[in-house]
Amino acid sequence: MRLVLAIGLVAIAAGHARADCYDELDARHISYQRTKKPGIELGVEIEGPLGGVTFASHQPLVIDCSLAVSLDEAGRYLRAMGVATASFSSAYSRRNVRGTDHPSKHSYGLAIDVHSFAGDDLGALRIDRDYEQGLGDAIDCVGAPLTQGGAVLKVLQCQLVRSGLFHLVLSPDYDDAHHDHFHLEVKPWRERTALRASTPAIH
Repeated sequence: MRLVLAIGLVAIAAGHARADCYDELDARHISYQRTKKPGIELGVEIEGPLGGVTFASHQPLVIDCSLAVSLDEAGRYLRAMGVATASFSSAYSRRNVRGTDHPSKHSYGLAIDVHSFAGDDLGALRIDRDYEQGLGDAIDCVGAPLTQGGAVLKVLQCQLVRSGLFHLVLSPDYDDAHHDHFHLEVKPWRERTALRASTPAIH
């Protein structure tokens, strides 16, 4: 009897997590369709901007609801820097972390790799070309970029790290595998006690 009750409580909790995240998307007036993909707990296919920013790619933006909420909230930082479009190469993708047999968070729709940002006044900024490595420290996150593009990307990275919206924000400073993109990763919605974590993202 206790086992049955425990299983029932788990199912109820999972149901609430699912409803809460989709309800959050609805409250934000995000255009999306629910979708079922292997590995994704709360699958969505985004059909419009997130936080006023268009996420562009050759593939549909299929991700977990948890990541969609964080990207929508992070839109304020991108827009403030003049970003209207963010181009990504990978979101949901069934694969392992490079050099390991551990599934990447992309396999669960919890991560996205963004390669460039663009806006009418901003122009086009590419991580592989415009990001300046080795800047900033624990006190002064931005440091002293040498170019305007480098400054925009570094400020944006610092804002994403400190926002509490992401669990990981990996850049070219992290390792060679991230030389040309920002890897933005969140925790599953059921593991999040608040929209924003109280600590910065790992980066």
